[in-house]
Amino acid sequence: MEISSRKNPLIKQYRSLVADRKSRRESGFFPVEGSKLCEEAMKSGAKLGENAFVTDSAVKKYPRVVSLLEEKCSIIRIPEDIAEYISDTKSPQGIFITVKSLDKILNLSTINNSANFLILENLQDMGNVGTIIRSCDAFKIDGIIMSEECADPFSPKTVRSTMGSVFRVPIYFSDMGKAITMLRDSNFTVYAALLDKNAKRLDEERLVSKTAIVIGNEGNGITERTAALCDKALYIPMDNAESLNASVAASIIAWEISKNRK
Repeated sequence: MEISSRKNPLIKQYRSLVADRKSRRESGFFPVEGSKLCEEAMKSGAKLGENAFVTDSAVKKYPRVVSLLEEKCSIIRIPEDIAEYISDTKSPQGIFITVKSLDKILNLSTINNSANFLILENLQDMGNVGTIIRSCDAFKIDGIIMSEECADPFSPKTVRSTMGSVFRVPIYFSDMGKAITMLRDSNFTVYAALLDKNAKRLDEERLVSKTAIVIGNEGNGITERTAALCDKALYIPMDNAESLNASVAASIIAWEISKNRK
């Protein structure tokens, strides 16, 4: 099958998934483009949408990936101008798929008792969210709990910045109060990452099993309401800078959890 018009319903639908979070939520699918990310999606066992869009040049350049897609999707050929139209990048590779959204319902009865989580409250930067997902994958954090106000982890920019980790790290959306209360009721220790005089140094607190750490908004940090619900506060000791980028702080904390596990 071939499509050559931007007005084709399938092209318009894909374009809406790229541009609009609401469309992604309503459809239950998010767009993925590029050879590496499409291959990572397939390797993870994620459910793919019905169609894959490919250009002639992509078929020649990435024959193995296209061949794998042929086993899972209907391949639709598109010209380069359509690829540029639906792409979220300046230089598209010419391979486009959709993937079933991977967010989960927070149900502690199905979660390992030795689990560790990062909790993200109101993070707005898609690059930060993507980097945190990637760090959690690298350091084997069991999952990320996100407030509804966070940047969409399934936006094209976020997905690219995860480098494929979005397909491997469990993501949960939840009200902050509900999530923290649920964790504490299940004997998790919940920490707030704060620059506070009463906070404990990160390297002096042993973060092992049943631990969750809240990372706050890039500009405003953790809300007072959420901080009050946490068991303890932690800070990362620094010599000069007053604060760290949210994704850097989260990555350091994830590494510290990983270190203590070992």
